Amino acid sequence: MGVARLKKAELYYHKSVHEQIAAVLQESGACQIISTSEETFTPPADIEALIAKTDEKLSDVRYLTRTLTPHYVDPVPALDRMLGERPDVTMTELEELAAKTDLKAVCEKTRETERETGDVRVKLSEARMNVSLLSALSFFPYPLSVITEGTRTVTGLTGTIKAANISGFKAALGDFSKYKDDSELIIAPYDEKAQDVYAAVIYSRAIEPEIREVCAKNGLSLVEIPASLTGTPDEEKEKFTASVSELEAKEAELGRKMAEIAQANVPTVQKLSDYYNSLANRYNGMASSDETASTMLTKFWVPAEKADSLRQSIEAIGTDIELTYSAPAPDEEPPSLLNNGDTVRPFNILTELYSSPKYRGIDPTPLLAPFFWIFFGMCLGDAGYALVVCGTILWVFRKYKKIAPGVKDFIKLFLFCSVSTFIYGVISGSFFGNFIDSFLPPLIPLKNALMLVDPMTNPMQVLGISLLLGVIHLMFGLLIACYDKLRHGEFIDALGNDLSWFLLIVGLCLYGVGLGGMLPPHFIQVGGGMAGLGAVIIFIYAGKGEPNWFKKIINGFLALYGSTSYLGDILSYSRLLALGFGSAVIGMVINLLGGLAADIPYIGWLIAVVVIIGGHIFSIAINILGSFVHPLRLQYVEFFGKFYTGGGEPFTPLTLSQEYVNVRS
Repeated sequence: MGVARLKKAELYYHKSVHEQIAAVLQESGACQIISTSEETFTPPADIEALIAKTDEKLSDVRYLTRTLTPHYVDPVPALDRMLGERPDVTMTELEELAAKTDLKAVCEKTRETERETGDVRVKLSEARMNVSLLSALSFFPYPLSVITEGTRTVTGLTGTIKAANISGFKAALGDFSKYKDDSELIIAPYDEKAQDVYAAVIYSRAIEPEIREVCAKNGLSLVEIPASLTGTPDEEKEKFTASVSELEAKEAELGRKMAEIAQANVPTVQKLSDYYNSLANRYNGMASSDETASTMLTKFWVPAEKADSLRQSIEAIGTDIELTYSAPAPDEEPPSLLNNGDTVRPFNILTELYSSPKYRGIDPTPLLAPFFWIFFGMCLGDAGYALVVCGTILWVFRKYKKIAPGVKDFIKLFLFCSVSTFIYGVISGSFFGNFIDSFLPPLIPLKNALMLVDPMTNPMQVLGISLLLGVIHLMFGLLIACYDKLRHGEFIDALGNDLSWFLLIVGLCLYGVGLGGMLPPHFIQVGGGMAGLGAVIIFIYAGKGEPNWFKKIINGFLALYGSTSYLGDILSYSRLLALGFGSAVIGMVINLLGGLAADIPYIGWLIAVVVIIGGHIFSIAINILGSFVHPLRLQYVEFFGKFYTGGGEPFTPLTLSQEYVNVRS
C-alpha cells in the first residue's frame, strides 16, 4: 500500500547484446531509465545512429497518419478502439511488417496525389471566383476586352460604388460633356435596399486621368478583371461554369484515389506508428547509457517487487552481463509509483490529477478514497441512477475484454461510487427522483420503511450530516499532518501547528453540540477544556521565535483569528446537500413533465416515455459530472490543504507504444 519501494539498478553489459537488453527493459514495463545530469554528455554513437534512423521512419509515418487518416473509414467504431478493441501483435510481427513495407513509395504516391489535389483546388477556387465576378458583371453589354485591353483610343474600368453616391457620380461625369461622346456610365440594376452597386465607365484614353480622379472622389472601388477575360460576361461565365464542373469531377476523382490509398495503407501505417514509436522510446531511453570501447552501463529505477523477475529475464540473455541493485541514497529523490490494492487503485487517478506524492512522502490515496466514495454518493444520491451507471459499466466490462488498465481503473472508480450512490439513494428515498411516488404507489411503503433521511422535507438534517462529515474530514487531515511531522521528529510543530487546531475545532464542536442538548451535559466541560487547551497552544506557538513580547501577543491573536478559515472550510461541505438536493429536484421535474405529457390523448404515453427516459439520461450525465468535480474539490482544497503538498516525480517506465495496437511480448 502507498508509494512502492524502488531499487536503483546498475546494468553492465557488452555492446553486442545492447538490442536484447533494451528490448527486455522495455517489454518489462517496469524500468525508468535514469537520465545523465552531465551537460556535455553525448549518447553512444550506435544509439545515436538508431535514433536518427527511427526518426526518419517516424517522419514518414506521421506524414501518412496526418494526411490519410481524414480519408480513412475505420471499420472499428471509435468507442470500441478507445476501450481496447485493437489487434494483438508482437514486436516480431511488427518488425516483419516494417521490413516488407515500402513507406517511401507510399509517401511518394500520397504526396503526388496531394499535389494534384492542391493544384485542382487552386484552379477550382479561381474558376469559382471568376464565375462569381462574371455573374456580377452580367449588366455590362460589351465584350470585357473593352476594359481588360481597350482600343487605341477607348478603354474602361469597373468597380463598386455606394448606392447613395450614384447620383453625384453621374453629375460629376457630366462635367466632361465638353468631350462629345467621350464617356459612358453603365450602372447595374439595383433596388432601394442595395448598399454597393456595380458600375462601369467607358471613356476616351485622352481623359483617363480626369475620369480616374472623378471615380476616386466619388468612392468607386475598382475591381480588377483578369486580362484573359475578353468576351462578354455571359460568354466567359459559361466557359468557367463548365470548367468548375470539370474541376469538381477531377477533385472528386482524386478524393476517391486518396481514400483508396488510405484504406489500403492506414492499418499498416498505424501498426508501424506503434512500432517505430516503441523503438524511438527504447533508443531515446537508452541514450543515457555510458559506454567504453566494448561495454555499456545503463542505470534505472525498478520496483523492488519486480527486481528478481527482471534479473532472471536479463541474465537469460547471456553471461557478459552484471546487474546490481541498491537502495536509494538519502540525498536521492526517486520517482513515485503508487502501489495500492484492487479496491484503492481506481482512486489513484484522483491523487495523480493533483500531484504525485514524493517518494518518502505519504500517499493520500487510501486516505481520501472512503471520503470521496461517500461524498460522490451523497452528491448523485439516487438509487435509480446508481443502477443505470452500474449496469452500464458491467455491460462495458462484459463486452470489452481488452480495456487498458488505466482506463479500466477509471471506469471502476464510477462503479465503486455507484454503490455509495445506491445506498444513499435508498436511505434518502430517491429512485429516479420521486418516480415511485408518481408512478409506483404500491412501493411507497417499502421506500418509506428504508428511508433514514429526507432532504426534501428536512434539509437541515442532511445539512447537519454534511457539516459533520466536513469536520471529520478536516480533522482527519490534521491528524495525518500531525503524524507526518511526528515520524520526521518535528514534535513541536506537530503539537503547535496541527494537534492544537484539532483540539480547538473538535472542542468547539463538542461544546456547541452539548449546549444544543444533542449530547450529555458533561460534553460541554470536555469540549470547553479541549478548545481552551488548543487555543492556548496556538497562541503560544504563534509567537515562537519572536523575541518581542508585544509581537508575540499580536501573532497569537492573529493565529486564533485564523479559526475563521476553518469555519469557511466546514461550510464548504454544504455543497453535499446542495448537489444531492439538486439531483432530486431535477428528477422530480422530469417526472412531473412526463406525467403531464401522459395526459395528452392517444400519443401521450409515448411522449411521456421519451421525456422520462431522455430527461433522466441527461440528468445522470450532468449530475455525474458535478458529483465528480465537487467532491474532488473538497479533497484538493479542504483536505489536501491540511497535510499534502505532492511534488513527486511520477514513475514513467520505458514502455511499448500501444496507441493503435496491443503489443504483446
